[in-house]
Amino acid sequence: MGSAEKNFAAKEAIVARLQSQVDQLQRALCVRTTELDQADRHIARLEESLLRLKQAKRELLALRRERRALRSSPERRIGQVLLAPYRLPQRLFREIRKRFGLPRWLSPEPAKTEYQAWLDRHRVSRAQARGMREESRIFSYRPLISIITPVFNTPGGSLKEAIDSVLAQAYENWELILVDDASTNRETLEVLHWQSSRDARIRLIRLEQNGGISVASNRGLAEAQGEWIGLLDHDDLLEPDALFQTAKLLQTHSDVDLIYSDEDKFTEEGFADPMLKPDWSPDFFLACNYLCHFITIRRELVLRIGGFCSQFDGSQDYDLLLRAIERTDRIHHIPRVLYHWRRSASSSSSGLRQKPGQFEAGRRAVDEHLRRKGIRGHVAIDWRMHTYWVKRELAEAKKISIIIPAPDCVELLARCIESITTRTSYPNYEIVVVGNDRRSEEARAYFGRSEHELLYYEGPFNYSAINNFAVEQTESPWLLFLNNHIEAIEPDWLAYMAEHVQRPEVGAVGARLLNPDDTIEHAGVVLGGNGIAQPAFRGFPAEHPGVCRQLQITRNYSAVSGACLLMRRKVFQEVGGFDEESLPDAFADVDFCLKMGRAGYLIVYTPFAKLYHCESTSRRCNVEAPEAEVIRQRWAGILERDPYYNPNLSRERADFSLGT
Repeated sequence: MGSAEKNFAAKEAIVARLQSQVDQLQRALCVRTTELDQADRHIARLEESLLRLKQAKRELLALRRERRALRSSPERRIGQVLLAPYRLPQRLFREIRKRFGLPRWLSPEPAKTEYQAWLDRHRVSRAQARGMREESRIFSYRPLISIITPVFNTPGGSLKEAIDSVLAQAYENWELILVDDASTNRETLEVLHWQSSRDARIRLIRLEQNGGISVASNRGLAEAQGEWIGLLDHDDLLEPDALFQTAKLLQTHSDVDLIYSDEDKFTEEGFADPMLKPDWSPDFFLACNYLCHFITIRRELVLRIGGFCSQFDGSQDYDLLLRAIERTDRIHHIPRVLYHWRRSASSSSSGLRQKPGQFEAGRRAVDEHLRRKGIRGHVAIDWRMHTYWVKRELAEAKKISIIIPAPDCVELLARCIESITTRTSYPNYEIVVVGNDRRSEEARAYFGRSEHELLYYEGPFNYSAINNFAVEQTESPWLLFLNNHIEAIEPDWLAYMAEHVQRPEVGAVGARLLNPDDTIEHAGVVLGGNGIAQPAFRGFPAEHPGVCRQLQITRNYSAVSGACLLMRRKVFQEVGGFDEESLPDAFADVDFCLKMGRAGYLIVYTPFAKLYHCESTSRRCNVEAPEAEVIRQRWAGILERDPYYNPNLSRERADFSLGT
């Protein structure tokens, strides 16, 4: 090769590299522009709410003026004189109630909510707590659990209740470290002094200057003597079996590093808003700190990662846990409500809008986590849900073979392909249509003029065999299995899926599939529901948040629908493809995903990839299909206990509602 040719080749390489950089910058600009548009829409909604609030305020002021005018009118004075004899019994009754309280028959307890009744059935009784206390005394492993509680000007009653909830613990080998962050409230100081003298296991540490929650927590950490650290906010409550359940778990899982439980909110009306969590779901955790409460973590691990960081005050626990999961995957979930998060006017449990600084601190914590992990991308805010949206940079837009079995209905197939070609921004894909021997004249005519690759599968329709056959005939590194009744809605759907499939820990990625009436058809698959499996949130409005916002955030499931499933060829080959002999149609996608899970891969659901799933009712699985027994025998354990669906939730419906 001559020098001119070499120079030309070098310049071509430079141009190609520059073009690649320009493409990346254009994609980044498009992403940021979309985020700005979303923020603008959010601001517009806030402005509308503010205008309505101002109008309501004006109307309230007008009503107050009218009220003052009426109170000073001659007619009201005459009325007061005439009604005075009738009001005397009312005044006497109010005075009696104020001094002595109402008799029990006149002050019935308010009706319990569905959740309050459920909690009463599931929480431990006093007798059970006594039994747990005796049981825990003979545990072979009885670690000291150091509970760290920073305190700053806490209302006395709330602080006392928090301490009382620790004193009521069935497991007795604990210490409570109260770190007073230079409180000035006299009531707080009096409660701290009195409570710390009640039990030798309660230790009070006073800081001379207010340093913030991380400084106080680190001081408590330095003073802690336990092998395990528990985190309790200064006005929240623990269930009596919180530490017992933790210690009991350690009897059989001695290598675990991080333990979390379910939780709810504690309000003036009682307990409400339960957060019944899945087992460890790393994608869910990057969207929000769902671990939250009650957390127990090895003290050695907390020290190794450097304790709490003041720069993330407000979301210091989130930052701590993000650093912890970088060091360990030995994370265990106790599916019991063991923590009650007090909801007050200033508490973040009342909503993230109460403390916007916390939300921004959490976003920065996730952003720093990405940086430490070497993950290229950034953290956006989903303003609708007030959650985080991790947008990963696509390292390379690898070629995707979109495999579409076409057993019938050319009209559906044509709409599907047109939607892909006109509403897909991902630059590198091919469409592979697989027909079989049932094709009609209409189908032959359509395929004859189609520019996309057409494969013929001879024999009766077999979903699994057709997909396996198509994979063998293609070479693309990434594979998208797509039903012929799918229609793309927004251009970035495939790019949103691809940013996850490039991750080495991910096996498959599923999308949010909508019915034509804009209700949910598929948003992940819940196992064990109604016998085998059910689509999560089926029938919900498309933009409904779902329970604890889980419909609208990226999370993990045990399976996603094969109607739109993206994966790497390498993973397909590793798990052996679809089971075309035992599962020719029904539950083939469920079995396929479970094989990936067994091989150690994550299954990711992203709601940001949104497509229509037209005429899907014709292909819905019947739980009595012949394949059902194959799934029951092959996956009995996970059908009994889906790790991504809390066992306290409904088994009849996959809508994340309370179970029995």
